[in-house]
Amino acid sequence: MSVDAPALPASPSGLVHLGLLHDGPDDLVAGATPAIRRALAGGDDVLLIVDRGTARRFREALGADAERVRFPPPSAALPPSAPGFLATVRRWARADRRTTVLGQYPSAMSAPDCGFGEDAVNAVLGDLPLTLICCARSDLPPDLVAVARRTHPHLSTADGHTDNPDYRAPATASPTPAGLWGAVAARIGVEGTGDLAEVRHCVADVAGQVGLVGDDARAAVLAVHEAAVLVVRGGDGAGLTVEVRARPGHTLFSEVSGPSATTAARDGDPLAHVRPFCRDVLLHEDGVRRAVRVLCTV
Repeated sequence: MSVDAPALPASPSGLVHLGLLHDGPDDLVAGATPAIRRALAGGDDVLLIVDRGTARRFREALGADAERVRFPPPSAALPPSAPGFLATVRRWARADRRTTVLGQYPSAMSAPDCGFGEDAVNAVLGDLPLTLICCARSDLPPDLVAVARRTHPHLSTADGHTDNPDYRAPATASPTPAGLWGAVAARIGVEGTGDLAEVRHCVADVAGQVGLVGDDARAAVLAVHEAAVLVVRGGDGAGLTVEVRARPGHTLFSEVSGPSATTAARDGDPLAHVRPFCRDVLLHEDGVRRAVRVLCTV
């Protein structure tokens, strides 16, 4: 199933996640160099995480502009764990300007691991001032190429970008990967607002296990409560699930999911009342299920 890719604003402030399919180093450099030059012209910090041969070709193509580009080793994008990968991506972001990062799919990476990382970027890093250009050779294993096609809302082209008809947003009903968010600490069924007191008590208990205390713990409880209220009021008030995952010392992740909204969406940001209380929050909807995902960090 494909879905319409979200529109890419002319001057984006958050994440721009682009795929680039190519036939080899020369094709990659020819296709990506215009995008790199546009990023430099816009004042971006630019990182090209590629092998030595491709780095040499980029330096030749960019000429003097190559001095304004950083070339970290390919290992810089391959931390030993999925949480480490997200932490690495987050560190690329700067407070003072946008960052553009181009990286290559390693042939040795498994398709599940690759898809896991790409979906995680789409799910929780949408607010970062980053442009990611993920490059995959067309002769990689077919399952890796399929990951590249389905996880990028837009495709990078020499002229800019184009919508990706094969893009699929991270599934709202799929299990949240334990390797990223930790083990399930609690799962609660919610039939209406009368059940939210139990949700609050549960989140407070798990927040303590994670290491959140004081105002941070209270903020986590409020964030999940408000997310649950949003889903309850948007649907028919039945069949909701609150799943809470914990990585002690690191994160508390909660997903509130239920049937898709039956009431018309209000103008403005539906998550505005949740954002002050958590690190990240995103709303996913596919016409059948609706999910609000809340991330709190220690």
